[in-house]
Amino acid sequence: SKVGAPIALPPKYQKYEEVVTKFCQDGVCRPNIALTAEQVEMCREAVSNYYNRVKYTIQTLQLNDKLEQQGFAEFKLRCAGRYDMQVPELETEAFKFLREDAPWLESVHAILGEDCKLTVIGCMLSQPGSQTQQWHSDGDHLSEHEHLPPYAVNIFVPLVDMNSALGPTEFVPTTHLLFNYEPITSITPITICTPAGECLFFDYRIKHRGLGNRGHYARPMLYITYGTKAWADKANFSKKRYAKLPPLLNQRPPRSQLPVDREDRMKLLEATTSPDKKGGKKRTMKADGEEGEKPQEESKDGDSQKAAEKPQEEGNEGDKAAAPPKDSQRSAKRQAKSTVTKMKSEPNNA
Repeated sequence: SKVGAPIALPPKYQKYEEVVTKFCQDGVCRPNIALTAEQVEMCREAVSNYYNRVKYTIQTLQLNDKLEQQGFAEFKLRCAGRYDMQVPELETEAFKFLREDAPWLESVHAILGEDCKLTVIGCMLSQPGSQTQQWHSDGDHLSEHEHLPPYAVNIFVPLVDMNSALGPTEFVPTTHLLFNYEPITSITPITICTPAGECLFFDYRIKHRGLGNRGHYARPMLYITYGTKAWADKANFSKKRYAKLPPLLNQRPPRSQLPVDREDRMKLLEATTSPDKKGGKKRTMKADGEEGEKPQEESKDGDSQKAAEKPQEEGNEGDKAAAPPKDSQRSAKRQAKSTVTKMKSEPNNA
């Protein structure tokens, strides 16, 4: 068949012919499929809460060097200011609209076939000041001699309204094609800025990069990857490459949010503990800001997990929740509930 030619569709999927044709020819398309505003809010809150707990745990246990040098299976620093995370809450029943009830599922079946599988759900979070990535593709061709049909589809779903300042993903159309993989002639890159919740499809093989975030708040982007039955991504998500994330600590609230009554304050602070560990003791925060009994110094892999001498009273400024400005939101209701987290400062990247 002709290189880049659309896939022959069964009758039930012919309504997606335009999407499939665009996807096969250009390697990227906008299928006009979106989550609801309420679903976007749920995802945004789950991402924000998980990020804050992980960052608090890493800072408290002094694991920043391990994050930067190796990364954790569930939480990686892809480049300066750009975090890649797998959020456990997104795997729960409440978020089945990202899995078996996903609005894009039929169109993915039209591209990959009904026996395709969901391989990963994650979030790429780009902070203000993040760097522009190098050009890359998420996967190579499976044949060096002929262009084969797509074996994987990546779906990007922004959790804020996208604009050029927030650092959208830049694509080079047609570079998913085997004989155009390393183009000699210049092809003009494109960016597609969609409202919060509206998805983009792209071929795993297309050249792309995440642009730097020049805005004033974080850009969380869900990614959902589907692959054919026989395919598995052993490079981007190999657990052997990364460290295991330690049990997460509960974040201590700032002093300004503590109850005035001392007894109530003590109860709240004592609830801020790490999970039980074999042979270790719980770590508690006292009312005066000093630590209680500390957990064991060494984790399974021998890395020191010594707690900081004094916990932060008000939290790191770069880790506080920061909602996008009102005029960037599609509805006042969504803006009122928004909890997008503003965060500081390898390849499945947005």
